[in-house]
Amino acid sequence: MIFFLIAFFGMYIGRRIGWFVSKNILYQTPLTLCIILCFLWGVLIAYSIHYLIQWQNPNIILKIIMGYCLGGYVASPNNGLIAESTIPESGRLRHELINLIPTLTYLVTLVILEIFF
Repeated sequence: MIFFLIAFFGMYIGRRIGWFVSKNILYQTPLTLCIILCFLWGVLIAYSIHYLIQWQNPNIILKIIMGYCLGGYVASPNNGLIAESTIPESGRLRHELINLIPTLTYLVTLVILEIFF
């Protein structure tokens, strides 16, 4: 039960921080800095989920749904921030990078953490 509550509260906080970072930093900074920050976001989310799972040791269903899947949802900082149809063609690449890089980084980092730690 504690795992569920911490994960749910973390999702809410993580989503709000992700939107704030996306809106105020990722869409405003140079592309190189944006990529670095996206990479760091994915690593941070993966480490947080891994640590929570190691700390609470939930059953397999909670681990998958409220752990790994929830982390994948939060790993995309701009998910649900703006409507896809309102993005101009000139900003589409940045939008896709902000969506893709943290998610892939999350997956790779999580697999590495689960195998080696």
